[in-house]
Formats: sequence, structure tokens, C-alpha cells
Amino acid sequence: MIHAATDLTDTDRKACIKLIAEGDAVDPDSAANELPLASAVVTIRKDNEIVGVGVIKRIRTGYAADIAKKSHWSFDPATPELGYVSISEAHQGARLSGQIVTKLLTHATSTLFATTSNERMKKTLERAGFAQQGQEWKGKKAALSLWLRDVL
Repeated sequence: MIHAATDLTDTDRKACIKLIAEGDAVDPDSAANELPLASAVVTIRKDNEIVGVGVIKRIRTGYAADIAKKSHWSFDPATPELGYVSISEAHQGARLSGQIVTKLLTHATSTLFATTSNERMKKTLERAGFAQQGQEWKGKKAALSLWLRDVL
């Protein structure tokens, strides 16, 4: 289901942040601060439990400019980011991340960017029409790559 971030209950927001933290790719404190500011949130539930989450983040021009610099690829710093795509361990491998990305793309009104070091996520982004751009750069845990997708 697609939501405005402000429509999430406190319980749902905490469940999303917990799931994002379990994905181990994003700082949970940053997610806790940024999730309520997202322009769109998609959650997938199984038996009323949130087992998947993804968002279109708010526009962060400084962050986007930093990503452009790190990747050596120029793009508009007013580009929103697709991120926080995380699936509970028990539900991985069922292509839920693809479902989340597809739903988020129905909400997108402009080009989106994403960054990832995860091989599964790279395949999900590619299937959704994103293209890897620029050079990879050293992240905190692994090499990160930039992915961009124009709205069709």
C-alpha cells in the first residue's frame, strides 16, 4: 500500500524503521529522522505485519550534489531519491522489493536516483528501468553505485 509519510501510525513508523535498520544499509537514526519527511511510503504486509518498506525521500539538494561528486556523474540536485527499500529476512527472495519499487514509481513525477551496494537491489533497479551511472565510490561498508531513472 502507498502512503503519505504523515499517514503512518507511530507503530507502523517504528516497524518501518526497525525493518530498515535490519537491512543494515542505512543508519537507523537517519531513517527515523527522514522517514516522516518522505513524499511517498510503500509498505507490504503479511498477516498484518510490515515485511517490506520503501520510500521516495524528500529532495535533499546538498546530499544529491555530494552523490554526484562522489559518482563523477552530474544530475540535477533537486532530484528525489528512491530509498530505504528493505524486506524482512523471512520474506527475501520473493521479489517484494520489485513490487515496492514499481508502486513507488507510480507516485514519481520526475527523475529519481538511488544508491546501493546490494547486488539484489541493483537487479531490482535495473528491472525497474534505472541505469547505473558514473563510478562506484567507497561507502562505509561497501562500494556504492548511483542509479538514475527518468519518469516515462
